[in-house]
Amino acid sequence: MASLSRVLVAILASLTFVSTAPGIANAQRPAPDTLPQVARLFEQSRDQVVSVQTEMAAPPGTLNPFFNPSPGEPSRGQGSGFIVDESGLIITNWHVVNGAQTIQVALAKGDILSARLVGADPATDLALLQVSAPVNLSAVTLGTSEDIRPGQWVVAIGSPFGLEHSVTVGVLSATGRSIGMGPFDNFLQTDASINPGNSGGPLFNLDGEVIGVNTAIIRNGQGIGFAVPIDVVTEILGQLREPGYVSRGFIGAGIQELSEALATTFGVAPDAGALVRSVESNSPASRAELQPGDIITSVANQKVSNPSELLKIIGRVSPGSTIELTYLREGSREQTRLTVAERPDPTRPQVERARGIEPRPFEGRLGVFLTAITSRNASRSGGPPGQGVLVERVEAGSPASGILRPGDVILNIAGTDIAAPEEVPRVLKEQPAGSPIRILLRRGGQPLFAAVRLKTAS
Repeated sequence: MASLSRVLVAILASLTFVSTAPGIANAQRPAPDTLPQVARLFEQSRDQVVSVQTEMAAPPGTLNPFFNPSPGEPSRGQGSGFIVDESGLIITNWHVVNGAQTIQVALAKGDILSARLVGADPATDLALLQVSAPVNLSAVTLGTSEDIRPGQWVVAIGSPFGLEHSVTVGVLSATGRSIGMGPFDNFLQTDASINPGNSGGPLFNLDGEVIGVNTAIIRNGQGIGFAVPIDVVTEILGQLREPGYVSRGFIGAGIQELSEALATTFGVAPDAGALVRSVESNSPASRAELQPGDIITSVANQKVSNPSELLKIIGRVSPGSTIELTYLREGSREQTRLTVAERPDPTRPQVERARGIEPRPFEGRLGVFLTAITSRNASRSGGPPGQGVLVERVEAGSPASGILRPGDVILNIAGTDIAAPEEVPRVLKEQPAGSPIRILLRRGGQPLFAAVRLKTAS
């Protein structure tokens, strides 16, 4: 397994998102008893699969003699997607729409609809679009990727090279692939032909259920394509709809894998857990008194065998939740409880700009990202627009960390009612550093007082 990971990382430079560069997958498949019959599946599913067409702004003065006949003309991109809700919600890849000035969706019947970006998660390369159609659309059936097995037949539908609604057949080659793209790697591998333009399209099982989102190929690779498991989509779909991004848990500990040699020095097996190599100051891990050299073996009653598992388990925990963590220290099994912070996400401002939203104002003395309460997010705040400000994110290690939570509504600070994000720094400017200030919140629909010691004013 380790040697396979090294091979995949070594060819990462050849990895191509399949909406942008050429590649051909030539499958070598086991000989089954009967070949799959996919014509009926295609007929039932073709109206649920769409072509996603984008226009990107070209830098002034650029000239592409093949695609941009004049300087500064927008470049065009293409990918695929599939309808997940009859109201017009469509899943595609983030890399298909990232940087797009305009997005259009072509339906199987030829209708071309304007689309807007509702939400995106660059960490899993997923995006959610919304189109307005005159009638309800036909949505796919979402399956599960939990119980699929290598060797099963799969069907990919998309728009490779702009050839809309093309269908290819292959087998599932492997599950749980990590290809070095990020901490949440968990890809399905298939030998079904996936080519440029397939990005964001569905990967079906033979029951007509979507089990993955076609995402990447290896440049010049034969029969090697990758798809995001559909369980990842269903897990974050609600957050993509509202608030439009994904909040993940974070404990502030640097971790590494236990090699065989390292495991021997600790007297454990290589799959005993995740080794803590560093602990950030004023983080959940530091407040729980974790130390370098500790081996985390379970989190929230889930066994941890390696760093990848730990990141995924912690990532699924809602920021502000308190969990139990078990670890080994010098051979002794210990337990602690910690309150999970929100994982820093440097891509969030980019996603919000793509959604047409200005990045959330950051209040540095508290260490929180705030947003105004509008009719769109009033359901999250539990109150009407103009009454308080919504806490979107709490910076790890900040004065508010462990006290305020995403979703809290700040109603009053030090006796002053708050109605807009820009009022918060004005009120805090008059407050001394080091002394606790009183904040009136609304959390879960109920009022709550909290006290926070401020940073020195910058």
